[in-house]
Amino acid sequence: MHAEVAMYYGAICRSIERVVEAAEALDAPGLLRWCISLLAAHAWQSMGLIPNPATNKIARDLGDARLAIDAAGVLVEQVKPRLDDPGRREMDALLADLRINFVEQQARMNASEPKE
Repeated sequence: MHAEVAMYYGAICRSIERVVEAAEALDAPGLLRWCISLLAAHAWQSMGLIPNPATNKIARDLGDARLAIDAAGVLVEQVKPRLDDPGRREMDALLADLRINFVEQQARMNASEPKE
C-alpha cells in the first residue's frame, strides 16, 4: 500500500512541477485566463454538470459555484482590456454560459425542494 501512495504522490509532484513551469512561461493576461479556466471548471463541477476529476463523482454546491462564477467575472473584467475582440467574445460567452447554467441549476434545485 505504501508503494502505491508513494507512486501517486510522485505523480502529483511531477504534475505540479509541469504546471508551475507552464505558469512561469505565461504573462499576466495568460495567467488570468488560466485562473479563469480553473474557476470555470470548478463552477461546472459545483453545479453538478461535470464530475470532479479527482473523485469522478458528481456533487452539487451552488454556493461554491456562485463564488467561482463571481470570481471568474472579476478576473474577466481585469483581463478584457488586454484581449483582442475574439478573446473578449470568448470570455463573455464563457461567463454567459456559466451564469445561464447557474440559474437553470438553481431553478431545478428550487423545483425539487418540498413545498410547505
